[in-house]
Amino acid sequence: MLQHLILWAFAAGAVIPVMATFNAQLARSIGNAPAAVLILLFVAFLSASAYQLYARTPLPDLSTLLNVRGYFYTGGMLVVFYMVSVTLLIPKFGVGNTILFIVCAQMCSSALIDHWGLFGVPVRPISWLRFAGLLVILAGLVLVQLGATKGGASS
Repeated sequence: MLQHLILWAFAAGAVIPVMATFNAQLARSIGNAPAAVLILLFVAFLSASAYQLYARTPLPDLSTLLNVRGYFYTGGMLVVFYMVSVTLLIPKFGVGNTILFIVCAQMCSSALIDHWGLFGVPVRPISWLRFAGLLVILAGLVLVQLGATKGGASS
């Protein structure tokens, strides 16, 4: 079971640069980055709706939705921020550079969220070993990107 979760998480991570590249290419093709994000979010809405129908799970009632902490809904705004960011950054900064900084920021912010148990997640303090692991990951990301640019293939 754990292998399936690992593969699923790996696949989810692998499609992020593909999605970001498609976002940027759609924006360039239609000449309008905000419209590209809106179109992609509409496609995402249709896809999520299809998955909801496939899963055959009931939608929550209005009272349940009104009793959820309001800041939980800001995830939608964060998705839009991410999509606008990659759509605009990739043509100017490259796929590799954009994803490099995104992954570095994800690793650092997730470690801090875990360390302080922010947003209700279990506390997982940053030990010296975990800190060293983060440094190795960040160094590896930088080396991979430097290797791409030194080899003549700039991203």
